[in-house]
Amino acid sequence: MQDIPRRAILAGIPATAVAATLATTATPAHADDHYRPQRGMPREIRMTWFGITNWHYQIGDVGILLDGAVGYPARTPDPAVVQKVRTALAETGTIDYILLGHQHGDHSVDTPEWAKQTGVPLIASQAACEEAIAYGVPRSQCRPVKGGEVLRLSKHVEMHVIKWVHSVDVGETSGPDGGIETFGFLFKVQTPGKTLTMFLSDSGAGGAELTKEHIVGGENRGAPLTNLGKAMRAADLQTFELWQPGPESRVVTQARVIVPTFRPTTLMPHHIGARGGFNLFGGLHYAFDPAEVPKLMKVLADFDVTLVPPINYFDAWVYDKRGLRSVDNSRVKRALGLPASGPGPNPQGPNPRSGEMEGPED
Repeated sequence: MQDIPRRAILAGIPATAVAATLATTATPAHADDHYRPQRGMPREIRMTWFGITNWHYQIGDVGILLDGAVGYPARTPDPAVVQKVRTALAETGTIDYILLGHQHGDHSVDTPEWAKQTGVPLIASQAACEEAIAYGVPRSQCRPVKGGEVLRLSKHVEMHVIKWVHSVDVGETSGPDGGIETFGFLFKVQTPGKTLTMFLSDSGAGGAELTKEHIVGGENRGAPLTNLGKAMRAADLQTFELWQPGPESRVVTQARVIVPTFRPTTLMPHHIGARGGFNLFGGLHYAFDPAEVPKLMKVLADFDVTLVPPINYFDAWVYDKRGLRSVDNSRVKRALGLPASGPGPNPQGPNPRSGEMEGPED
């Protein structure tokens, strides 16, 4: 287990060195009904989605940002928009860690700017860290990962880094290295009365791609599904409740394996809004349509998995011992020019990839 130092944003405490300290023992398992509230123990995960695979998670006093692309297509970071979104997110939480699932323009173009503005640890591939360093982020702020790491983000928040695989379109397969280096993240969070469990990724193919071992720089990084299984075992988990898969197409190829194996109760699909351009302040320009993924819907129905897609940017939810529920985020939305609920302000059109969400071989 590795402890990653962080900067306490609200207290203004400067970041310490990001070099991790290896713990000698894993977190002991506890039965949920034996939990007793501890000082500083979080009671929930509050999560906010703000486009493509951008998420903010507030877990007690720990704030986590995933990806953070604020405009697409774009070739360079946009400091002004990052600052505007950062101010909005500060209404409901902090940013103490930045995670990057993979290095692509619709995910990573603004990540170095988030790291520069916040000064918090960036957990990403070596290549993404080097890009951030070239942008001006201190090397000591970057935490390169390969997959397999177990990171302690706080006393009650345990995160497992999983070498995953980048998504492929219908009829495609990935190369021997699995394509662009991609990670998933498994969370185990201790709260009073319940352990909260969540697996998220910002990309990922399915089928054979999940079981193929990937060789990166001559090093065997394992098969994605095997890697997830190892992380589950290391976390002493049999299931995870909340699944946030990354690809906006071919999710069913993952679901046919992941749903029966790990039995999530809720699926929150993301990677929505990248196609056809991304205007954060215009609202999500096409809706997630269950009718376009009938094979996925059948898998979910067979295993009683609830589908919870985002409706618009800065939708927010709380996940706690009672489950997952939508929460009001109208103050933040109005500050950004978005309606308090529903899509808009710009009109929605069809998904530019309509008809490509599932293929004959899926």
